[in-house]
Amino acid sequence: MTSSDTAILFGAYRLVPAERALYHAGQPVRLSGRAFDLLLALLERPGEVLGKDELIARVWPSTCVEEGNLRVHIGALRKALQDGSGSQYVENVVGRGYSFVAPVRRITLLAPAWPAGPATPARPATPAVPAPPAWAMPLAATRIFGRGDTLRQLAEQVPQRRLVTLVGPGGIGKTTVAMAAASQLAQAFADGLITVDLAPLADGAQVGSALALALGMPALSSDPAAALAAHLHGMHALLVFDNCEHVIDSVAALAERLLRQTPRVHILATSREPLRADAEWVHRLPPLALPPPQPPGPIGASALAELAATPAVQLFVERATAGMDSFRLGEDNAAAVADICRRLDGIPLAIELAAGRAEFFGVHGLAGRLEDCFSVLTRGRRTALPRHQTLRATLDWSYDMLSPAEQATLRRFGIFRAPFTLECAAQVVQCADICSADVLDCIANLAAKSLLSADTSGEVALYRLLGTTRAYALDKLRASGELAWVARRQARTCCEFLRAAQGGLEGQPLPRWLATYGRGIDHVRAALDWTFGAAGAAGERGESGESGDLALGLELCAVSAPLWYQLSLMDEYRGRLQQALRLAREAGEGALAPHLEMPLALALGHALLHAGGQAGDAERSHAFARALDLAQQAGDNASCMGALCGCFIDAIFNGDYQLALGYAERFGVAAAGAGGEIHQLVHARMLARAMHYLGHQDRARTHIEFVVRHPLDSVRQPHGRGVQFDQHISSMAVHARVLWLQGYPEQAMDVARACVEEGQRAGHGISLCFAVLVACTVSTWCGDAGEGQRYAALMLDHAHRCALPQWHFWGRGHALAQRLLHGQHPPQEEELSALQRDAYCGDLQVDVLATLHPRLLSARAVARAEGGNAGWCRAEVMRSRGEALRLAGSDAHAEQLFERALAIALEQGALAWQLRAATSLARLRWSHGRRVEARAPLEAIYGRYTEGHATRDLRLARSLLDELA
Repeated sequence: MTSSDTAILFGAYRLVPAERALYHAGQPVRLSGRAFDLLLALLERPGEVLGKDELIARVWPSTCVEEGNLRVHIGALRKALQDGSGSQYVENVVGRGYSFVAPVRRITLLAPAWPAGPATPARPATPAVPAPPAWAMPLAATRIFGRGDTLRQLAEQVPQRRLVTLVGPGGIGKTTVAMAAASQLAQAFADGLITVDLAPLADGAQVGSALALALGMPALSSDPAAALAAHLHGMHALLVFDNCEHVIDSVAALAERLLRQTPRVHILATSREPLRADAEWVHRLPPLALPPPQPPGPIGASALAELAATPAVQLFVERATAGMDSFRLGEDNAAAVADICRRLDGIPLAIELAAGRAEFFGVHGLAGRLEDCFSVLTRGRRTALPRHQTLRATLDWSYDMLSPAEQATLRRFGIFRAPFTLECAAQVVQCADICSADVLDCIANLAAKSLLSADTSGEVALYRLLGTTRAYALDKLRASGELAWVARRQARTCCEFLRAAQGGLEGQPLPRWLATYGRGIDHVRAALDWTFGAAGAAGERGESGESGDLALGLELCAVSAPLWYQLSLMDEYRGRLQQALRLAREAGEGALAPHLEMPLALALGHALLHAGGQAGDAERSHAFARALDLAQQAGDNASCMGALCGCFIDAIFNGDYQLALGYAERFGVAAAGAGGEIHQLVHARMLARAMHYLGHQDRARTHIEFVVRHPLDSVRQPHGRGVQFDQHISSMAVHARVLWLQGYPEQAMDVARACVEEGQRAGHGISLCFAVLVACTVSTWCGDAGEGQRYAALMLDHAHRCALPQWHFWGRGHALAQRLLHGQHPPQEEELSALQRDAYCGDLQVDVLATLHPRLLSARAVARAEGGNAGWCRAEVMRSRGEALRLAGSDAHAEQLFERALAIALEQGALAWQLRAATSLARLRWSHGRRVEARAPLEAIYGRYTEGHATRDLRLARSLLDELA
């Protein structure tokens, strides 16, 4: 077998010695002759080290060259092979030479080895196939990334369809892909390829002459199409019409005539919009695949490898390395590179321009400057078309070809930060000169011209501008002087959208509601930025300086509450609310109407519950109290009930359980006036929670079991009645805690697990946190290391992803408790102290922490218990304090606290605390030889348990009873 019969395969590469050609994923790779010879020499003896002298003799057989020449060509070879970008092919063995280190495979070629994708149609057998004509496709000068699937599809479509148009926005890479596809298809057409670049043409009448020139024809007659058809008749050729959009009508007419009169001619065209010619097959070219979103924090080796394999990142690295040989993708810059590629929407031209500026700004500096992308993304290749020299020039080319109505529509669409509906588009764009029907036509035309993307996969069609197109449109909007009235329209449209969202919340499953309305959050952000006069991320101020509409912003901030709640964006909403109320105060009396201040105050209270910290406790309590006061002044009973719910949960968080009961009772009065079972159910749930925290577990259980057995409890109303989490989950959480305290640990754990499952089904961030919290607490109380650690990790992860610092604190506390209980990496004293000093460690938190492990008992918890404020956990705090005294040698004082704890637990009906107190008491008395006195109380309490004997507290009690027997 000779080398002409073989190909050498390694990685995604194929080397064909007979053709002196190297292909990557079916696409030609440009190599100098010397680099090719070096590669061939290394591949002939893979795994062996070839000395430098041997390689020089092989590649420069009759020339005296220095070793530096070898290093230069090895460097060029490595760059061509992307050596070091996730794969290694050529290794430098210091002091010896070079070795090809990747696996190599040789195959026999049964057919010509041109770089085709799927099999191309067999060519007819002829005595002599003519050599490709002078206009055959040249090799690509640079590699192509991420277009393998497209090239394979075109390899199938072009031979089957007579006319294929590759459509996409400017800079998407249409020409590059078309040339690569044509190159792959070259040998499928006996008469080769004819390429016609139409970009230089100023008039559609010149299209025929341009094709004639490419064919080498003499001057044409007055009917060039007829002469062209006659010349091409009988030929089996592929015509490539590149850059058709500005002469599209002429190209369409010529293509139709040629297809009718030349049966074996096929056409591949590139354009920013379809030709709309007869028999046209449109292939839309998507942006390059983008790297997946990465969680905050360092990028590890596996994530780096995943990023490096993404086409958009590969293109950036290729072009950045071309201009800056020292550039390497690494853990220090990969996140910034990925961010740049995402913000440029995977548009190859934009990525190339950005990579070319990395040399001047650095990757991190470049990422920070992309807000002003048009001043940064300049300096394209000198040989590129003028409209590809800068990003602005690319978009100017498209904008200048639009009608006045299409230009106005495009620039007004710049106000939309996120996908928008046809209805929203019409409300923002319509004016005296553009009616709703015109808007529909403009949308269709902009989409056809690749300036607007349409997503029709859902129930409602959504439209969006690519990021770079939107930035361009927004610049045009500013320059037009229309920004202020377009922004005001968009804000009013948001208000109408949000009122519809409020109406749709009741009785609609949350995932469906979020699918319909959740997409509106970015529009709300944009509208708030403008109405409050804040130059947002895009700096959206009018050029005249006119910016803002405080009254509209206050209305929008209030009516958007359900959206922030359901998306669990409480930290961000807190900031928006504080800004709104501050601006209203600064504007003076009368700026904030009472009918808006009440919902804003209530919303601020709820936001501070989840993202306020201990420093925000006073502000939170004031906000809820102000909301209640305004509701009462207005005589609005429904708003009073919402505010009372807020005041109730605020009192729970503040550890004032008696005050919480008072709010629950006031809610009951208001609910009686409103009527309806759902209000009674909310009242019963509030009573159950208040009684539980006050320590009245029997009464709490009566109320909560009434609730969980009621059919309406399973109806989800996460935003109803002034609460911001799923109320069925809230019911289950209280039920689980009460069951555990009353001596039913297995049932409690079953309810806690079911609670988490409900939270995951609900699809609501805060509700899931609420559910996981009770599972963390009950599993820790049960001493279950596996479930406790799993739920603590889930809490930490979910709270972090949802930016809910209050709930992240709970996760930290439970994770520390698990480490203390099970001896895994026990925390240092400073770590425990830091937890107690945390901004989110309020009175409720110190109460709960004290029940998880003795070392989490704080002086605050002890003071609350001694002052009679700890309610539900008072007995356990007393017992833990007694254990600390026993270890310090104060047995008499410890015994008093154990006895006191046992008495409190008996009074509260908390069998779990009784068991712990009796165990501590028995252990102390036994240490003093009082065996009978130690055993009797513990044995009686242990005997009341009917389940849970494998849980930690019961195992400890059983072991102690056995020792006392």
